Amino acid sequence: MTLETTSENVGKDQVKLTVEVPESELKGPISAAYKRWAAEIKVPGFRKGKVPRQLIDARVGPEVVREEALRDALPDFYREALAAESLEAIAPPEIEVTTFETGSPLVFEATVDVRPEIELPAFGDVHIEAPPTEVTDEDIDEQLERLRDRFAELEPVSREARRGDHVVIDLKGYRNGEPVEGASAPDYLYEVGSGLGPPSLDDELQNEKAGAILKFTDSIQQGPDGGPEDLQFTVLLKEVKTKKLPPLDDEFAKKVGELGSMDELRDDLRERLAEVKYNTVMEEVRSRALNAFVDAATLEPPEKLVESEFEHRLQHIEADLKRAGMTLDQYAGQSGTTELEIRGDLRSQAGRSVQAELLLEEVARTEGIEVTQEDIGLEIAYVAARSQQDPKDVAEQLVAQQRLGALAADILRRKALDRIVEAIDIANRPEPRPLPTTETVEDGDTEGEEGAPVGYGEAEETAEVVPTDH
Repeated sequence: MTLETTSENVGKDQVKLTVEVPESELKGPISAAYKRWAAEIKVPGFRKGKVPRQLIDARVGPEVVREEALRDALPDFYREALAAESLEAIAPPEIEVTTFETGSPLVFEATVDVRPEIELPAFGDVHIEAPPTEVTDEDIDEQLERLRDRFAELEPVSREARRGDHVVIDLKGYRNGEPVEGASAPDYLYEVGSGLGPPSLDDELQNEKAGAILKFTDSIQQGPDGGPEDLQFTVLLKEVKTKKLPPLDDEFAKKVGELGSMDELRDDLRERLAEVKYNTVMEEVRSRALNAFVDAATLEPPEKLVESEFEHRLQHIEADLKRAGMTLDQYAGQSGTTELEIRGDLRSQAGRSVQAELLLEEVARTEGIEVTQEDIGLEIAYVAARSQQDPKDVAEQLVAQQRLGALAADILRRKALDRIVEAIDIANRPEPRPLPTTETVEDGDTEGEEGAPVGYGEAEETAEVVPTDH
């Protein structure tokens, strides 16, 4: 393609391209436009696709065809002009066609936001401190208490219900005296204080004994598109149960981990926790490293990218709130803030995110980091394993949704962050742990979620609570 291009800076990180395209370059797009019209227009005596140009011009006008050809060809002309001027656009351009006449070259101007010049901070000038990875005796004791709670049995008591007790109730919800589908649950095992039932249920149950009949009215949200409405509830308290925690002895160790003694159980817990804590600390190290790297840089994020990221985040939070039946203004009121403050925080987060992405991409460029087909294949396999899908299906979905490029960009930025973590000064840097063995991987869950014991099988009888659907 033979284009003539010139460029000039018209603002911070903004360039205006002036592009002249010979009329000969429009012959192909104009011919393609006529072919589409010939296939669509109906003219008596002519088959579809065989209508001559003269008749098309008479029916729709030659300028309509030329305008259509221009719309089709302009993106390619623009990309060619960017390449000719070695520019990398970071947002859609503003294009103005200044000359488009038969017998003359096409001339257009494109105002382009381009990637800013980025000066990376020196890796050695960035300092962070890693949290400790040591597993303490207190950590072990906390996990043992969680295990005791997990393997606790429920024991009936004759006293009043207290917070933390479990109760067996018949819950019934009514609207104007008529039962409400999904707002009732017979023989429902409920933990007092869990907040999983109607809003007033916990307060109503406390200090009541088995046999009590409770009646109250609560405002209940009816679906994502419905507003709150008052429902009347009747609750029969049938039984009060308390947790009976097992003693921490060798029998307990055999029950929860098929281990011979409490000492062995503590040692096994320590090893499991060490793996979990290392992974948790390394995630925190990566977060601290990126924040410190952004703080050390002097990059001012391009406004268009910040605005785009802000709009994306705002739409996401508004969609979540709509599903919960709330507006942003209502959420702000409940949070003790204002909608303006929420928008300000979102914009600040958007600016920080854009800074981080641009810096990571620049690290990848300067360090020669690339994304390979193997990287993409491993990522697809990981996503497939987590979602329990076939990797081939995941790959096809990514291609169909045009998300393969975004996936590669995520991998690139992650590898760039790996490089930063590797190169900066980290006080108390954790020593790498050996890869887990097959036995360790198969041994059980080692995610270590807050409030959950690490690994080990389920108890025979637990105090698990199933929420009521209402």
